[in-house]
Amino acid sequence: MKKIILVLTLLLSALSFSAEKLYVGTNAEFKPYEYLEDGKMVGFDIELMEKIGEELGYEISWINMSFDGLLPALQLGKVDAVIAGLTQTPERQKAVDFSIPYMFIFSSKHIIIINEKSDIKTKEELKGKSIGIQLGAIQEQFVNELEGKTKVYDSWTGALMDLKAGKIDSVIIDELTSKAYLKNLTGIKQIDTLVDEQPAASIAFRKNEKELVEKVNKKIIELRDNGEYLKILEKYFPANVEEFKNAYEKK
Repeated sequence: MKKIILVLTLLLSALSFSAEKLYVGTNAEFKPYEYLEDGKMVGFDIELMEKIGEELGYEISWINMSFDGLLPALQLGKVDAVIAGLTQTPERQKAVDFSIPYMFIFSSKHIIIINEKSDIKTKEELKGKSIGIQLGAIQEQFVNELEGKTKVYDSWTGALMDLKAGKIDSVIIDELTSKAYLKNLTGIKQIDTLVDEQPAASIAFRKNEKELVEKVNKKIIELRDNGEYLKILEKYFPANVEEFKNAYEKK
């Protein structure tokens, strides 16, 4: 009888401490935010979301999908949240709710990349030129402002490979992501920088999930202030560590 009671106690204990699942959508083609390494999803967003989930008692269940399918999947209830370096545009804010920006102090910059053999020297020369972006990406606004011709790709890798092959004239991509590509891909170079005045990367939630959004916002601030955010930052954005310390570490 005692054994039965002990087993039941252990089962109830295990159930009481089991984490609720939070299904999170991402697009693992956005290094160093989220990407695949040896078949496993890694990156700044991945580790930050895992830490947020751990602190709030959620088990994160990841769903990797195309970038342009993320917000529709969120609205349809296929995922509970989306983290993928998403910028809060007015259009996106109409469709979903966002956490506070989690990329502290980093200005939202985007890089213009061209083929090394190209004669293009300034952003003004992109008028009428073919410019590659990822499907659903915010960079389309810059293509329109520069009066370029948008060429849409399923991934940044595809866009940059076409640029390298001379099939398009340029690619506009997030500054932090561009560093990894410029380091590892030959035959391309940066010529200019564009600044985005909209709020930086945030986590997206369905409308009317106020309680969940508030819990996540509170946890983002806590992680920023207790040193856990810095640990993840050091791993994926080492060049920005001093900037972060100067802005947020207690003197």
